[in-house]
Amino acid sequence: MPTYFAGWIFGNGGIRFGNGFTVTRMGVGSYRIQIGAIPSGRFLAPLVSPAAANTVARIVSYSKSAVDGSSTINIEVRDATGALVDGDFTFIAVERS
Repeated sequence: MPTYFAGWIFGNGGIRFGNGFTVTRMGVGSYRIQIGAIPSGRFLAPLVSPAAANTVARIVSYSKSAVDGSSTINIEVRDATGALVDGDFTFIAVERS
């Protein structure tokens, strides 16, 4: 069975649901999720979704450290005008086969 991480993140960067990862609010509407190395050493395939209407959550970047195998997912949440806003979002990151 593939390894996966999932969670609901508050607009302030707090974790409503989920474990096995940390979240840092980098600034208004900008978040960083960090996940430690997984046993298989494979990459993760992340997906993000906004929790509020009239907002868009998107993955800005994904990287995996060559040093320690940890993964970093950078996310932005924007309103309908394109401005960065603090907003709840959910995510899942599944081990790629």
